[in-house]
Amino acid sequence: MTDVAFVTTCKGRLHHIQQTLPLMVAESPAEIVVVDYGCPQGAGDWVASNYPEVTVVRVDDDPGFCLPRARNLGAQKTSASWLCFIDADVKVTPGWTQWMAENLDPRCFYRAGMVNGERIKDTWGTVLCSRKAFADVGGYDEAFGGWGGEDDDLYERLKMFGYRELTYPAHFVDAIHHDDVERTLFHDIKDKELQFFVNRFYAEAKLDLLKIIGRELPLVERQSMMNKIKAEIMAWELERANATAGFTTTFSIPAWLPEPFRMLKTYTITLNMQNIDRTQVPPMNQATGVHRTTSR
Repeated sequence: MTDVAFVTTCKGRLHHIQQTLPLMVAESPAEIVVVDYGCPQGAGDWVASNYPEVTVVRVDDDPGFCLPRARNLGAQKTSASWLCFIDADVKVTPGWTQWMAENLDPRCFYRAGMVNGERIKDTWGTVLCSRKAFADVGGYDEAFGGWGGEDDDLYERLKMFGYRELTYPAHFVDAIHHDDVERTLFHDIKDKELQFFVNRFYAEAKLDLLKIIGRELPLVERQSMMNKIKAEIMAWELERANATAGFTTTFSIPAWLPEPFRMLKTYTITLNMQNIDRTQVPPMNQATGVHRTTSR
C-alpha cells in the first residue's frame, strides 16, 4: 500500500466512475475519496453500495459544479502523505502506485509525461503532490468557475513556492473520450474558448498580485475579481467583431508606519486583449492570444 490518497469528483459522470473507480481500487492506495457534488445520478450511493472502503463526500448546496471546491473538500477527508487528483473519466493502469512508492520526492509535484513531444490534454489535470505542498499553496483556488484553468493555476503556484515539476509515465493514465457537452453541462458558460478567456485573464491578474504582495488575496476578493473579469469578457462576447477587451483592478494594502501614520500601498493591474493577425500567430484559444500589461 502506497501512502497516497486518490481524490476524484463526480457530477453527472456515474457512467465514468463505474469504469474508472474499480481500476483505482485495484491499485490499493492508502485512501480513495469520491466527492459526489450533487450528482443527479446518485454517484455517492453507487460508490457506497459497491465499494464501502471508499470514502464518499456529499455536496448538496450548489446547483452548479465547482471543481476546485470539490477537490479541496475531498482532500480535507484524507490523511495520506500524498494526494493524487484525478478526474472521474481517467482510467489508471496497473503498477502506478508501485511507481509512486519508488519515485516520489516531496520537493516535487508530478504530471503526466509527454507523448510524442506533447502533453495529452485529456489528462492535463491529473496531478500528484505532497499534502504539505498542497497546504503550502492553499489548495485549489475556488474562485475559478466553469471549465478549465484551476489546474494550471495550481501548478504555477506550486512552482512559485519552490516545488519542482516532474513527470510520471503517461501510460499510467488514459482518459475516456467524450464531447464538450459533458464538460460544460453544469456550467453557465458553454463556450470553452470564452471560458478560457475569463479564466486566463483572472489567473494572470491574480498571479501578478501574488508576486507583488507575496500572498493570496482572500477568497472573497478573488471572487470579486473573477466576477468583474467575467462581466467584461461576457460584454466583449456580445460585440466580438470589435475583438477588444480590457480589465483594470486596483488594490490598496496598508503597511506599518509610526503612529499616527500608516503607509497605503496601491497596486493597479491592467489586462488588455488585442486583435492580432491570425495568419502569423496561433489561434486565439491559446495563451499567446491574450496580451498583458501591468501597471504597478
